[in-house]
Formats: sequence, structure tokens, C-alpha cells
Amino acid sequence: MCRGVTGAVGQQGRHDGTFPQMGQPRIWGSKREDRLPLPGRYSVRAERIGMTTRMIDRIEVAARDTVSLGIALSRRPIALEDLSATGEGRCEMSEDLGLATFRVWDEAGKALAVADFASSGGTHVYELERYVRELEPGTLRIRTAAHTRWSVASERPMEALPVQDLVEGGWVVRQDGGDRYFAPDAHVLLSDEFLDSHCMQLRARNESHPDLVGLAFRPIRMRSRRARIQGVLWLSRETGGLEWLEFGYLNLPGLAEEVRNEQIGGRVDFRNLPNGAWIVSRWYVRMPLVVEEGTTMDLRQLGGMIELRRPRLRGIAEEGGRVIAVRTGASGAWAYVDRGGVIAGRVARADSEDVMEPGGQVAIVGVGVVMDVDPDGRFGIAGLPDGVYRLAHLRPSLRGLDRDHVLADVPVRGGDTTTVRLRAAEPNAVLARACGLEEWEPETGVVHGYVTLGESGSAAAGVTVAAEWMEFSGRGLARLRATQRSVTAETNEMGAFRLCGIAADHTTVTVTATAEARAQEVSANLSLSRDEPVSAVSLRLPGPSF
Repeated sequence: MCRGVTGAVGQQGRHDGTFPQMGQPRIWGSKREDRLPLPGRYSVRAERIGMTTRMIDRIEVAARDTVSLGIALSRRPIALEDLSATGEGRCEMSEDLGLATFRVWDEAGKALAVADFASSGGTHVYELERYVRELEPGTLRIRTAAHTRWSVASERPMEALPVQDLVEGGWVVRQDGGDRYFAPDAHVLLSDEFLDSHCMQLRARNESHPDLVGLAFRPIRMRSRRARIQGVLWLSRETGGLEWLEFGYLNLPGLAEEVRNEQIGGRVDFRNLPNGAWIVSRWYVRMPLVVEEGTTMDLRQLGGMIELRRPRLRGIAEEGGRVIAVRTGASGAWAYVDRGGVIAGRVARADSEDVMEPGGQVAIVGVGVVMDVDPDGRFGIAGLPDGVYRLAHLRPSLRGLDRDHVLADVPVRGGDTTTVRLRAAEPNAVLARACGLEEWEPETGVVHGYVTLGESGSAAAGVTVAAEWMEFSGRGLARLRATQRSVTAETNEMGAFRLCGIAADHTTVTVTATAEARAQEVSANLSLSRDEPVSAVSLRLPGPSF
């Protein structure tokens, strides 16, 4: 049997266990083995994040020898309490600060070297989630969102584009239909190509994160109009491990540069797997949604009217993703699970602690997530990415009309449970808001729904929808008078309509959708009452779409 080099790296420098048989010389560790090509003289470099680095030279390995190594490393936290970041020029810093910056840089690079070494030993199976959503500027409330999930076997499930493409082509690229924004990962930041064009400095101590140390980066020069990035890579002060990266953009193209907002940028979070690999566990990029608005000013005394146009930030588009779970490729054992954030709470009436009517639900507005409320009024929504979510309570009697009636804004952070107490809105307040009224007229209701076309089921936009019913007045059969009432509306681009002010006292209502352009018509009969003042209906016009 050929012999090799065996050993382990640790604080005590010992390894207990049985080594496998080897067909040729090899270097073996507790998580990895590499075959040695030939007997000879070797050097072993031992690195561990947050500890000293040690090199063992001139290790002779004969064909049938076994060489055991015990390598002891001492702990070396990143101690920077007496240093402060200064300098305004091109990477200007004191000698001590330069050495300290290199120390932090070295620890970050060591983490990635360990990650590459560990990940090259095999793949993992990742369950991933990606989302696209629109946020409200300032509050970052989620307006709309869409999610997709999939699984992939890979060494690194999410990584940036090649650093040369990003440095030379810019971090924002203009394309047909909009601008495309790119984000870095740690491998990009710690590459030689990135270092050639960016300055690295220690970030001044952040009192909100005293256990972290920041490695700030910014472009050295801004001669071209290509988009650049600046930001901070945060590491653990105790271990040197990667925590997260936050960044913002410079020189954004077009109108985006004119609506500067500190919320435009992104974040990348890192996670250490049991085999030593560091992966991107979650990330997001926030991009501006800009519209140009015009204002006309009367300057006839100077020669006529003038139109002024200015950009406005109408929203923030966010694209992001996260690793939901990781399994080892060989054994299938769980290596990491991110259960996301949780919202848990209870719904009660607006004027008491009584439980709401049975069958209710809690919905996240704009996201499409709905959860049933139990008989005690309690609910729970799990597996949510980070964000500020808007909650609504859905009463069965209001038939989804309260879906957009926001009761609370709830911030969620992965791994945390946020507890909320919801006070359901009064039905009349929901009805008034849905119809754009300050107060709701008693004993009236709403009919809402969609109109679609033919077998395709596509939305029927611009279709006239009318509701007709009979109202009775007077006392006694001799004086009883019947009056026909009606309201009309037009479907929007989604084929949706809403008819308000309909009598709701056990009233039979005929709802008719008419496509005048094709002389098509379809109708349905509904009933409204005081207990159920809302009715929802879907109408399908015959014939092909138009």
C-alpha cells in the first residue's frame, strides 16, 4: 500500500479517526482528500478563518511512507478598536490603517479560498426562490410581487457575472425595454480585476454593528459615464467570516440619475455551509421606476406657454432571491434550511375582542398569498422573504371587495416571527372606500366581477356593464309604486368592473354585459341583502376575442 500525508487542522492540532486506504500518495484532511501525483517533497499551508496561517515546508513523502501532521493554529480575531478610517484622495491611508485593511482583506480572501476548496469536492442540491416585486419609495411597502421556485445541483447556486464584464461594461446596461442592473458577489470584490479599479478602505466603526468590521470600496476614477458601484463588505470581527455586502450605484443612465434615492442599490447575504463553503444565501437589487411628468406654465408676457418636464420616482423595482434549503449531494442530508419570515396574529372586530364571522381569511395585498383564519381568529403565514407586507382581512360576506383594504404594514425578517393584532374594518367603511365615497348609504350594495371573451377567456376591456333592479315605495297595494333603477360601468384593461349603490334589501339584480362593437350580450341574475351586500360574478361573452 502506498503511503501519503495525513493530518487535520484545528485549535488543538489533532485528528481522531480512521484513515481510508489509498492507492497512491495523497494529502488527506477531515473533509477532503487529494491524491499526490508522485512521492516527493511537499509543502502544506494551513488556513482557518479567524486564526493564524501557518506553512509547513519540506515534507518528504516516500512511496510507502505515512506522514502524520498535527498543525496548531492560534486564534486571531480582527482587533481594530484603535484605528479609524481617514483620507479623501486615491486610497490615502496611514501605514497602520493600510496594514489593518490588508488584514481584513486577507481574512475575506481566506474565507473564499476555503469555500472554493470545499465546494470543489462535490455539489449540493439547492432549493431556490426568486421574486420580482414593486415597492413603494420611502416605506418600501410591497405593492405587487411574483415568486418562482426551482431546484438545482451546483457548487455555487448564485454567482455574479465575470468581473471583467462588469468592470469594463458597467454595472447598469441599457437594453431594449429598460435598463439591466447587475450585482457583485464576494468573488468579484476580492478579485485582482476589481482591485485594479477600486479603492479598499476600512469602514469607520459602526455602533449599530459593533461585532462587525466593514471593508468599504469605491471606484478610483469616474472618467467614463459607465455606471459604477460603491459599498461595504461586512465581516465578523471575531472570526473574519463573511456576513453581507451592501452597495449602491453611481452614474445611473438617463432619468434614473436625476431621481437620486439612497434605497436604489442592493444587498448580498452569505452563509457558511457545514463543509466550509460560503454561498450567497439571499440577495436583492433595487432599481428605480421613473416617469417623466409635464407641467404647463403661462408665460405669455415672455412670448407664450412653456411646458416643463421633470422625472418622478413612481416606484422601486426589486429583483431578489434566496436559498430555501440545501441538501448534500451524496447523502441527501440537510445542510441548511431558511424557513423565511413568519407573520402570526389574530383578527378581532373593530369595536370588541369578539372573533370575526367564520370562514374569514388574511391576505397579503398585491402578493397573492392568502391564509385561513381559525375559529379563534388566529392565523399564521410562513416562508416569507424579507420585506414590508400589507395585510388585509377578507370577510366571506364582502366577496373579496376588502382585498385591497390594508389594515397593517408588517416588516418581516428571515428567521423571525412578527406578531400582529388586526382590527377588522367595518363593512360600511370597506364599501365606501371601494366605491370612492366618504360615507356609505345604508341598505345599498355592490356588484363586481370580470368579463371575458369566448373560449380563450381573455379579458374583455371597454365593455359596458349595467345592473338593473326594481325599487318599491308607498304603503298598501293600492299605493305601491315600482321604479326601475340602474347603474352602469365600463370594464378596465383587465376586464374588471364594479357597480355601486345597488339596493340591498333582498333585491334581485340583473347584471348585463354588452359588447356594442360586436352586438354581443350576456346577463346573470343576482341577489343582494343586508347580511350579504356584495355579489361577485364572472360573465363570458360568446364568440372569438376581439
